[in-house]
Amino acid sequence: MKNKLYLSINVFGMATSIACCIVGFFNYDFNAGFDHMHKNAATIYRVGSVREFQNELTEFGHAPIALGNAIKKNIPEVDAVVRYSPSGGNFRIKDDLFSGDLTYVDPPFFALFTYDFVAGNGDLKNRNEICISDELAIKYFGKEQALGKPLTQMLDSGKTKEYIVAGVFKKQPSNSSFNTQAFSHYDNTFEFAKGDFKEDSWKYRNNLFVQIKDPARVSSIQEQLKQYTANNNKIREDFIIKYFLVEPFVGMAVRDSYAEKNGTWTQAGSPLAAVIGIGLMGLFVLLIAIFNLTNTAIAISSRRLKEIGIRKVMGSMRKDLIFQFIGETTLICFLSLVLGIAMAEQLLLPAFNKLWPEFNMVTNYFGRPNFLIFIVLTLILTSLLAGSYPAFYISKFEPASILKGTLKFGGTNAFTRVLLCLQFAISLAGIVCSFAFTDNATFQRNFDMGFDKKGIVFTNVNGRSEYETYRNALAENPDIISITGTQAHLYRSGFNDPVKHEDKEIEVDIFDVSAEYIPTMGIEVTAGRNFEPDSETDRKESVIITEGMARTFGMTDPIGKEIIWLDTVKYYVVGVVQDIYTNGLWDKMEPVMFRYASKDNVNHILVKANADKLISVNQFMEAKWKILFPEKLYDGDYMDEQMVEADTVNKNLVKMFACGCPYPFGNGFVHLGVIEHH
Repeated sequence: MKNKLYLSINVFGMATSIACCIVGFFNYDFNAGFDHMHKNAATIYRVGSVREFQNELTEFGHAPIALGNAIKKNIPEVDAVVRYSPSGGNFRIKDDLFSGDLTYVDPPFFALFTYDFVAGNGDLKNRNEICISDELAIKYFGKEQALGKPLTQMLDSGKTKEYIVAGVFKKQPSNSSFNTQAFSHYDNTFEFAKGDFKEDSWKYRNNLFVQIKDPARVSSIQEQLKQYTANNNKIREDFIIKYFLVEPFVGMAVRDSYAEKNGTWTQAGSPLAAVIGIGLMGLFVLLIAIFNLTNTAIAISSRRLKEIGIRKVMGSMRKDLIFQFIGETTLICFLSLVLGIAMAEQLLLPAFNKLWPEFNMVTNYFGRPNFLIFIVLTLILTSLLAGSYPAFYISKFEPASILKGTLKFGGTNAFTRVLLCLQFAISLAGIVCSFAFTDNATFQRNFDMGFDKKGIVFTNVNGRSEYETYRNALAENPDIISITGTQAHLYRSGFNDPVKHEDKEIEVDIFDVSAEYIPTMGIEVTAGRNFEPDSETDRKESVIITEGMARTFGMTDPIGKEIIWLDTVKYYVVGVVQDIYTNGLWDKMEPVMFRYASKDNVNHILVKANADKLISVNQFMEAKWKILFPEKLYDGDYMDEQMVEADTVNKNLVKMFACGCPYPFGNGFVHLGVIEHH
């Protein structure tokens, strides 16, 4: 305790590292405790689909809509069935408009999954009932009692759907599979549906949950579900289901995240890389702190050699000295532990939640035993690793050589040098990583995605008539270069389907667009031509493909080549465009095929302007929208917004490494000075 400066340095350094480890623990526990709030979790299963394509099986989280009722009617071993379809829209409360999510579920949903209702209940007996979260109740109704209040959904068709708030529940934690804040009866999804979107449809999909109280019946039920694959395969020749998979709800979110499973419309867990990466970062910083404490203990031990010699002469055993040294180290580690918990609670965890708001990690030190076990193990581990070598090494010296002064001991032995080298190596690796993430962020910002991501603003419209009305109003703005409508749009709509060329079949992203879409989006035509305006021939049989799609099919000269969709529909390639990243930079680039859409099918309006004028153009668009469509909220968006998430992730990683590495690196120099001094 005489070396207060060194003690302070070690306590602060160890506390910082323990705080980092606590963040890593809660990041891991966020996944480990996913859906822990649902009391019936052990008896709940999700029914998914296993698709067979080119002799490969791929799991999907969704199932045909009609399967839910088929299970209800024909498989009595299933105790409850809940269909789950997330959606959203605009809602009006008095004169105010709000945008929000809305999920359609069967009435047993709130009996199957655990929700804490603060008002009303979740029976959803009637189709005009809606249950909302307490957070949403405050947003919609302020301090007024939300229960029993009317709420109007403004549909794109111009129609309205009236609801009565039948229940208010506490918002679910971030690590719940269900982050939706509003629920209504599943039958409402069919009320204003068009075409063949019906309850008995095997064409469309939803997420399907069942309750099976006897786990021994699961395999039998999955076997019974095989009979319904024929219903799907008859309608969806593009999506052949080999069998339906009944998988446990427990661990579902984490499995979905780690496997990057498609067709899951519930909240997924943290990516595996995030869990491992943050955990390793905390572990490396902890190792640095342990190395610091070990080096300091060895370096300043020369001052205590006479104390050790006298104690041995007075009869102290070596084990007594070992116990004393490890005890002193344990005390330092305990003080660091207390300070580390405070630092994590007050500084690091709030900062982490600010960087990654979708996690919103909440500390619960005593609610579950996991944290207490982690803290005790951390204390034992740090005490033994940091204190063992100095204790065993110093206590072995003979008292005679110590008291005669013949023993020369200091901080120049090989072991301390190795520890210092490891400390600097880990710190430098972190600093290098921060530079790498910085460079990667710059690279991604400037990366050519295959389209103009800086000069486009877009919003949704409902059909040709609404598009024309809005387009005419926008045309008066001289800053607007061009305006176009389209049925499908990158990052917003489109679909994925298999297509054939000769004897090869692949899956491609398909977008039905207008003739003006490709030039407006700044997509470069590298071969052939664009669609000819109002050409019925192009609408019927022409497609434009990306260079990547041509490469996948092995086409050296793609123009004029035949593409077959759904085994019978024949298209011919009239143009080739540069590769387009339809999934951002998170996933691999998919082959893309553009088709010429029907003139009346317009779901999006795109406005092109110079990048420096885009904000003012967006404001102009919003002002015109409020005049023309006062019953609908404006939801304009910039194309470069699609890159914001990747850019944010890179910036946050840089901040984490930049904050975590300089301290241990500088601390290493301090301890190097300590060693050389002693």
